[in-house]
Amino acid sequence: MAKKKKDKQAKLTGFSVRTDGRLMYQFKLGDKRYTVYGMTVEECMSKREKKIKEIENGKYKSAKKITMNEYFERWIDAKTGTVKETTIRTDTILLTRISATVIDESGTTFGDLILTKVESQNIRDLQKALLNEIVMKGKDGKEHKRKGMTTRAANDAIYLLKSVFKTAIEERVIEWNPVTVKPLKRTEPLARDTIHRALTRQETKLFLKKAHELDSAYYNLYVFLLNTGARLGEAGALFIADVGKDGAHICRTITRTEDGGYMIGEDTKTAAGRRLVPMNAAARKAWDDQKNINAMLSDGKIIGLKTPVFKAPRGSLLKSANVNADIKRVCEKAGIERFSVHAFRDSFATRCVESGMQVKTLQEILGHTDVSMTLGLYAHCMDDQKQEQLKAVNFI
Repeated sequence: MAKKKKDKQAKLTGFSVRTDGRLMYQFKLGDKRYTVYGMTVEECMSKREKKIKEIENGKYKSAKKITMNEYFERWIDAKTGTVKETTIRTDTILLTRISATVIDESGTTFGDLILTKVESQNIRDLQKALLNEIVMKGKDGKEHKRKGMTTRAANDAIYLLKSVFKTAIEERVIEWNPVTVKPLKRTEPLARDTIHRALTRQETKLFLKKAHELDSAYYNLYVFLLNTGARLGEAGALFIADVGKDGAHICRTITRTEDGGYMIGEDTKTAAGRRLVPMNAAARKAWDDQKNINAMLSDGKIIGLKTPVFKAPRGSLLKSANVNADIKRVCEKAGIERFSVHAFRDSFATRCVESGMQVKTLQEILGHTDVSMTLGLYAHCMDDQKQEQLKAVNFI
């Protein structure tokens, strides 16, 4: 629904439109005020009826008694259906970690705190504690040790928590946002300089040679990624019908469901992700070779045009963990430093910039929403060439 139409609809019905495009509807039941969210008026009203029934069944406590754990559940419930499943899953994982984090010597977890009594000091204690190892119970009921978060992950967790408290203010459950801490200064090396680094030409040759010698099931995938700059999920969601003479039409990606499963989504990571990626001879050969391998493995069965070409060895959807495990194996045999699958994308961008491709063109091929993202991620790869390029400039 277009924003103007939503604004008009909200004005007519008494709803309000959030900055993220969702409608917000507040209603009173007795002396308490409640809030629901949705993409349409109909969805909001449906959620209103559902919430009323839950209130009548005693699900919602007084705001003075509700814990952070309970409010997190309420917050996630309100978001479900209005954002992508992967967003719900990511937020749920972060909030679960926040809830289980011990913030004082008495063993109090952040999830045990009463929402209306959370203070800024609690947030500061949480921020520090997120960096420590933690013991959490898994779905199997067993306890598992989890490493401390990186500073980046801890900052993401605090940012999400700030959003949760912002919603509580909108719902008039609290009056102010206690999340006032500044982001932690990053201490670990950037991923772009380690596992996400751009490979040198020598590393690339050694890796592909060894992957071929080891008969890696992902060899053609590696060549395709290196020569197109596509994300792993995008390559894994490419159907036979998506590739033509003009290149690869990327219009969907592999995504995660709320329960942690994998599925091919109906869209790309962002709107800019829907794009046509040109294919050179190497990328096209990798694509054709993989199609031929699939045909041999199909035992003569007809392969439909809406069938993924790049898949896991047993025919399931690509998973980054499995692909990265194979990359690690090949790196060890080749004697090169380990990297992740995203390094192929960085390497593609690096080779393009080195060859003189305009940044705007590279942005469109990579599917970045903003050119600053392209510059921020890949401009560092040209540091070695700055001095030489400066020498070629005549200022007089």
